[in-house]
Amino acid sequence: MEDSELRKLAIVDANINRVSEGLRVIEDWSRFYLRDEDITGRLRAVRHELWETVGKSYGDVIRGRSTGEDILAGAAEKKRAEAPDIPKASFNRVKEGVRVLEEMGKLLPGDAAKKFKDMRFRIYDLEREFYEKCT
Repeated sequence: MEDSELRKLAIVDANINRVSEGLRVIEDWSRFYLRDEDITGRLRAVRHELWETVGKSYGDVIRGRSTGEDILAGAAEKKRAEAPDIPKASFNRVKEGVRVLEEMGKLLPGDAAKKFKDMRFRIYDLEREFYEKCT
């Protein structure tokens, strides 16, 4: 596989992980802190949809993984001032990651870009509902 193709796959791989991990943080916050079954279930459904959308292509995608070449792998993590900053930061990571996947999905076969776009708008709604429950 060409280096340029592996680099594109690295972008997809990094963002799949970013979105999945961010959703898990928010899902656990909703589950254990808010104790909101509805939002927790919907976040879980989005996380599962992410993996369904990636599906069988994930084996190819991880071929682009190059953590040793990631120029920001050692970047310092920001401290969180307050506990609610954790899901807020995670929502931002998820939205940004899904947007990248939406753009990269335009290079993939099928309708991945549309699925990621639809997912992004559901996440916007979930974020609003999540924060309405927090206040």
